[in-house]
Amino acid sequence: MKKNRLDIKIFANLNLILFFALTVLANIFIGYLIGTLLSSLTHFEIWKIIFLFLGVISGLYNGIIELLKEAKKQDNEFRTKKESKRDNNKDNNSFDN
Repeated sequence: MKKNRLDIKIFANLNLILFFALTVLANIFIGYLIGTLLSSLTHFEIWKIIFLFLGVISGLYNGIIELLKEAKKQDNEFRTKKESKRDNNKDNNSFDN
C-alpha cells in the first residue's frame, strides 16, 4: 500500500497562485482607495473608475511579471537537473584506456 505523500511542488504552485491573486486584489483595492479619496475631494465620481481601472492594469502587470520570474527560475532548475543527469551518464559511460 502506497503512503500518501505531500509534494512540496504542489504547495509552491498554490503559493504562487495565492501570491498572484493577492497582488492583483491589493492593487485594485489601493486604486479604489485613491479614486475614492480624489472623488471626495473633487466631487467627481470618475476618479473612482479611473483609478479602479489603473489598479486592475497594474495588478495584472505586476502579477504577470512575478509569474514570469517564477517560470524562469523553474526553467533554470529543470535545465541544471537535466545537465547534471547528462554529465552523470557521460561519466558512467566513459571507458578508461
